[in-house]
Amino acid sequence: MRIKKKTILYAAGVLACGNLLLQALGFFHRILLSYFAGAEGLGVYRLVNSAYLVLNAGCLSGVTMACSRLSAACEARGEGRKIGAILRLAFSVFFTLCAACATVVLLFGNGIAVTLLGDGRCAKAFPFVLLCLALTGVENIFKSLFIGLEQMQYTATSEVGEQLIRIFSVGILLYHYQGEDYGTIAMLIFAGMVVSEVFSALFLTRLFRRSMAHTSLTAPLDRATAQQFFFISLPLSASALLSNIISSAGSVLLPQRLMVAGLTYEQALSALGVISGMAMPLLLLPVALVSSVCTALLPAITAAQAVGSSERVQGLIGRAISTVGLIGIPATAVLVPLAPRLSEVFFHQPLTAEYVALLGAVAIVSYYQMTSGSLLNALGLQHINVVTAVSAELCQLFLLYRWCASPKLGIYGYLLAMFLTDTIAFTVNLCVLRIRSGFACNPLRRFGVPLLCGAALFLWTRIFFHVFQQIFRTEAAALALTIFGAGVLYVLVLRLTGIRLLRYLAHRIERPQLPHPCMW
Repeated sequence: MRIKKKTILYAAGVLACGNLLLQALGFFHRILLSYFAGAEGLGVYRLVNSAYLVLNAGCLSGVTMACSRLSAACEARGEGRKIGAILRLAFSVFFTLCAACATVVLLFGNGIAVTLLGDGRCAKAFPFVLLCLALTGVENIFKSLFIGLEQMQYTATSEVGEQLIRIFSVGILLYHYQGEDYGTIAMLIFAGMVVSEVFSALFLTRLFRRSMAHTSLTAPLDRATAQQFFFISLPLSASALLSNIISSAGSVLLPQRLMVAGLTYEQALSALGVISGMAMPLLLLPVALVSSVCTALLPAITAAQAVGSSERVQGLIGRAISTVGLIGIPATAVLVPLAPRLSEVFFHQPLTAEYVALLGAVAIVSYYQMTSGSLLNALGLQHINVVTAVSAELCQLFLLYRWCASPKLGIYGYLLAMFLTDTIAFTVNLCVLRIRSGFACNPLRRFGVPLLCGAALFLWTRIFFHVFQQIFRTEAAALALTIFGAGVLYVLVLRLTGIRLLRYLAHRIERPQLPHPCMW
């Protein structure tokens, strides 16, 4: 079997470049939406998007993970002839589920908008939601295949092009409308998303035909592979569906509980729009780097497990956990002191220091929880991830119901609930990973060093940004110098602890050879 050599640094670098550009474009997209839709318009869009996320999770989450894992395992075992059959099965399952969802939404759309989402204006966007779902399914199934085969450059190119077209199309639609019917605004946003998804679906389809012309979609599918597909996809689909239903219920329930705390409906809906459309995306900017490294690691973990290389699995799991901290915590520590001012500049929305600090803590634990859940999926322990994810969402919904109705907590109750439940979910996932794989936890290196870097960068940013503001006339110069100094300090702190991040990531992803039959 030919050994396929790449490095984690190369794969993560390709994804990171695309994701950083994608984050920058997405941030500009958020600014555009806040300008044309306002906080209340973003709140209505968030309600519609909650319904879309539920449909997306039920139809796609398990299908894409099964496609990615099985393609990686087949490539590692030299069974590339099965990939076409896996892809055909993925499309068949997705379009069956998509048709069922479309039937329900088209028949009961008004009732869903009024009864479940609590705002009848949402129904206007449902036809475009269904179109977006169908096109997203085509795109994501192809992306999951390319990720499983470690062809990361295709997914990065597709996502960047899609985001550019989305900004252009949504901007034109909202610019020509400029009305105050927030249901129409949500509909136009999804219409622009449909245009961008058309590009991604066509682009990835053409890439598949060109780069994998040898792959036959008519290849027979053996029973064992089909059973593996459903063994992976069914628990993940159930988990994602339940989690998104509960999360969407939280989005619908949040304005109602804030009204109990004393806010008007418009104020409560605006609070939802601010946290989901402005503040949280600002604090989650580092997710582009974190997800890039983790996505590059997961196919290697699946491939190593497929050929029984337990030591390699242990090393890659430890590397993934460490990388989340080494990237996510320092980057968030730099953003927290700057976020209140950045929010005023970009969104014209003031944020308090306490609000931003709690959001930063939520962002960090969400990185760890997301990564640990993905690692469980890569190891075939998706049933455990189902239990922890759904349990965390249920606990979060219960705490939201109790805490957000308190006038003393309000929206802070929602943030505290997210922080607490994500922390518990990550702790449980980490214990399971430690028991099942045997990787060395090493708390000081995996958590202590990132926290040390984060503390140093937080103090640097908080102090020197104010100093540079007084020295220079423009905030842009002060911001640039602060971030540059934080980067230098970050490298120095890592060097003092004996870590060189690039060398740490420059680890070969080699698909190991299967043992000779006589060695079984």
